[in-house]
Amino acid sequence: MPPAKRPYNPPNGGEGGETVNSAAHWPERLSHITALLRAEGAAVLATSGDRLSTIFSHEISPETDWRELFDADAVVRALGGTPTGTAIAAGRWDEQAAFGLVTRLDLPESEALLCALRHGIPFDAVELSTASAAAELLSLSVADGRAIAHARREAAQQLDRAGLLERLIAGLHETRGASALLARAAEEIAMRIGAAGTSIMLVEGNELRVRASVGLEVPIGHGQRMDEGIAGWVASRGERIVLRGPIDDARFRGSDPLAGEAVVVPLRSGDEVIGVLNVKRPTGAGFDEKLESLDAIADDVARALSAVNRIDELERERRTATALGDVMRHAAADDAQAAARTAASAFGYHAVAVRSLDGRLLAVHAEDSECRDAAIRASARVEPAAGGVVRVGIARHGAPIDGADAEVAGKAADALGLLGHAGEREGDTPRITKIRVLAVEDHPVMRMGVRALLEREGLHVAGIAATSMEAVDAVREDPPDVVLLDLGLPDATGTQAIERLREVAPQLPIIAFSVERSAELIRAVLRAGANGYVSKDSPTSQVIGALAAAMQGLTALGAAEARALSRVAEQPRSSQARRSRSASRSRHASSSSFVTWPRATPTRRSPGRWCSPRTPSRRVCRP
Repeated sequence: MPPAKRPYNPPNGGEGGETVNSAAHWPERLSHITALLRAEGAAVLATSGDRLSTIFSHEISPETDWRELFDADAVVRALGGTPTGTAIAAGRWDEQAAFGLVTRLDLPESEALLCALRHGIPFDAVELSTASAAAELLSLSVADGRAIAHARREAAQQLDRAGLLERLIAGLHETRGASALLARAAEEIAMRIGAAGTSIMLVEGNELRVRASVGLEVPIGHGQRMDEGIAGWVASRGERIVLRGPIDDARFRGSDPLAGEAVVVPLRSGDEVIGVLNVKRPTGAGFDEKLESLDAIADDVARALSAVNRIDELERERRTATALGDVMRHAAADDAQAAARTAASAFGYHAVAVRSLDGRLLAVHAEDSECRDAAIRASARVEPAAGGVVRVGIARHGAPIDGADAEVAGKAADALGLLGHAGEREGDTPRITKIRVLAVEDHPVMRMGVRALLEREGLHVAGIAATSMEAVDAVREDPPDVVLLDLGLPDATGTQAIERLREVAPQLPIIAFSVERSAELIRAVLRAGANGYVSKDSPTSQVIGALAAAMQGLTALGAAEARALSRVAEQPRSSQARRSRSASRSRHASSSSFVTWPRATPTRRSPGRWCSPRTPSRRVCRP
């Protein structure tokens, strides 16, 4: 059996001509039913305990005492599904005797009665059946009316939301700033929701700060602790709250006591609450019908805010990368003063000092003596980065350099570090020209630095690739003379990248370029087919020398990398052979800072295998 329905309660607590919604057309429906049943009047009754009360009526007084007209048995039969006719004694409806019928009327989530009255003749069986059918049609009409009303509300909500989204999208195109975007949003929300006051507050650290306000005497920038007021409560718990009347709740002290009605909705970015939307003082009946719209609008505002913040972040990253590229170009050209000046102006420093490891000041740029002294002192005591050859001191007035600023400062120091490498050129290392180099590097700032380094040394940069597949395509289209290959690519390990290049260009010289110098990694890349390995913190002369050696058919390693390999022998060797190789490597290391030995051109020995001599006594093969 279906669950019993609750008694019907009159809408808004009223009786008489009230309607559930305008789409139900109650007066018209009752007029048609009255005519259909040849009655003198009809009404819809609500049942509540023993009480029958008028909800809607046509040609019958709403004040009619229905219990005088229909006894308990007639009501029970009608509610049980049996249309019932009854005689009404004179004096109960009016001075004349009359006849009535009553039948059940199913309404959404409730139960009511449809009745009709007339004088003269009783209602026959056909009319009772007709009344039952009419009640069923009326129930369907009510359901349709409710659906139409709901659709109208949904349409109005979507129009409100669409209008706001249009303004927000226009704001993203025109303002590209969070403050202007939120100001537009607050104005639009106040108009569409019908609020006399609207504000948007954002979470900043352990505070909420007003970033947009319309119709409220709250200044932009006003802040409050996260544990204060309605906004703090909503932001802390992530729950919407609706308050009506004077606010005297101890949780919300400091709130507006004259708001009348206030709705505060959290602004969410994923699982994180990033702010609150606050609307107060409705200009109409209230915010009840707008609550769902407010939730959707709050989501739209939060997404737009996240988008504009991401745009700002990308713009900052672009400006930082551009500035670092400018610093690296000056440093690679050995223009120390220009590099320090560019770093200071680009990142808002008041002084920059660059000092070599032996204590020489390579560059100082300062806007005042106080910051100059502070930067010079910092350059004397700061520890250089791992593998770094300079110490960089920076100073500025105001806030300390920490958080994201410290990360950018570290990148600026790395860019200025090229000054130290620029001073390490060896006099007996000739500048090599007309060599076309394909550089493979995924980091955008490092790409600019590598290009600047190679071009400064007179090499021709044939291309810059960010992935191994881009490098393979570049080699296929226009083979370079040599490849300088970063081992930390997003789409391949170092050995995989070398193998891919070898598949399309078996004889192409490749120099591996990485920050890591473990013996295992060096051995792996050499086995994969690299012609040499140079660490990224090596002097410029070693990088250029390794490229030149690879062009001459030699395998080149930096001195540190050669020592790392010599400490871990792959096979037992005689002490005499070890001493001989050690002496040979020492001579190379002392004269050129990197070690080379002959490397034969790879030859095919069988389908799918190639070999090349690594040492005079051993060949290494790869499937």
